[in-house]
Amino acid sequence: MLATLPNEDHLIRSLQTDQVTGFSTLYDAYAPTLYGFLVGVVRDSELAEDLLQDAFVKIWSKRHTYNPKQGRLFTWLMVVTRNLARDELRARKVRLSASSYLAVHSEWLSNPTPCDGRLTTTLISQLAPKYRVIIDLYFERNYTFPEIAAHLTLPLGTVKTRYRKALQELKEFFSQDIYYYQLHLHN
Repeated sequence: MLATLPNEDHLIRSLQTDQVTGFSTLYDAYAPTLYGFLVGVVRDSELAEDLLQDAFVKIWSKRHTYNPKQGRLFTWLMVVTRNLARDELRARKVRLSASSYLAVHSEWLSNPTPCDGRLTTTLISQLAPKYRVIIDLYFERNYTFPEIAAHLTLPLGTVKTRYRKALQELKEFFSQDIYYYQLHLHN
């Protein structure tokens, strides 16, 4: 099959001078081989078709970065395609882990304590009272920072600092939960 390919130098020149006909020729010449590679990697013909399309979009958008002195055009095309396939496999692994996590925590996620999907009372209750009141006023009652400062008779800077600290603590709670999940997922 490689023997019937058009002249690689001609393809490179046509790509680097933005000739769409050259890109079409490139696609016709290399798409079947790249598609076969993708099917072998992702084991899904529809996904391979999508990835092939993504690969050629990336090839077209990055065509000026190809340097013939660093390797053959086919090798560059394979690297672009392989990287997209690897990204897809990594994303699939993340989606699988996320779906496992969601399945384990589905009760909590589908029935949060507040009715409209606001932050859960149980999570907020883990905060110190001085932080909890800021989060409650800001998220639950829709107060602005100046309104919170006036309501609590605190300086505006103190309100903002406590807000940031509360968010940092909530982030830490989530991080611990994720760490716990990852630890038990891989054991």
